[in-house]
Amino acid sequence: MIVEEFGVSVASARKYILMTDEEVEKLDEIKKCRKRVTQADGYINMIYKMLRDGVGDDIVYSYVISRGYSGKPHALKDYIYLIKKNNFPDRTPMNLSAKTWSYPDDITVIKRTELLKYLLTINPKAKQDDTIGKNIGIIKEKYPIVREAGEMFHEFHSIIMGDVPEKLDEYLLKYEKSQIESFCNGIRKDIAPVKNAISLDVSSGFVEGNNNKFKLLKRIVYGRSGLVNLAKKCFLAFRSRDPLLNLFDLI
Repeated sequence: MIVEEFGVSVASARKYILMTDEEVEKLDEIKKCRKRVTQADGYINMIYKMLRDGVGDDIVYSYVISRGYSGKPHALKDYIYLIKKNNFPDRTPMNLSAKTWSYPDDITVIKRTELLKYLLTINPKAKQDDTIGKNIGIIKEKYPIVREAGEMFHEFHSIIMGDVPEKLDEYLLKYEKSQIESFCNGIRKDIAPVKNAISLDVSSGFVEGNNNKFKLLKRIVYGRSGLVNLAKKCFLAFRSRDPLLNLFDLI
């Protein structure tokens, strides 16, 4: 009769019947229980904001999974259902299927890395993403930070490739309080070499290239072959075209 009236299991009903008076009195005490943490907890705000904006349940479900959710599918569906029930009761419930693990066919997906590659590519011969090219105007209008990032990069690139180092001071003053504040502070610490790179035709590229080449040779032969073979390898790599080089001297 208790099971039918209160909708509990037989085991729970038996436990309550056999409780002592002391155990019954303890039920009135408030216990501090630690909140159970689930994988879906980190996505509650995301789910709420998307539902508030009128995004469909299936898209919310797919988007949360694409953002790294790796918990049980039914737990995520329960979160979406409960958030919608408690905050947006007028919305029509939808049956979410575990098959919706990707965006719908009518949704265009553009990853951040692909967008950055499109914005920061200077070489006109480089192949650009046609999908981003068709939607770049919409993206810049929706997210002004994308337009600002492109302008910051291209402006800095034109200064570095130009021959007027004074423009660098104007650039740093212009963006010292923007999202690239730390970048501007870093440039100021080594501003003299940067200005020299703008105003002078010479560079340290040749030296840096040889340093990189030497370190590569060191990783190849040093330790196993010893210093003697390292020296011979360097002679072959750096003086292979020297007419005075005699290969028999390296044997």
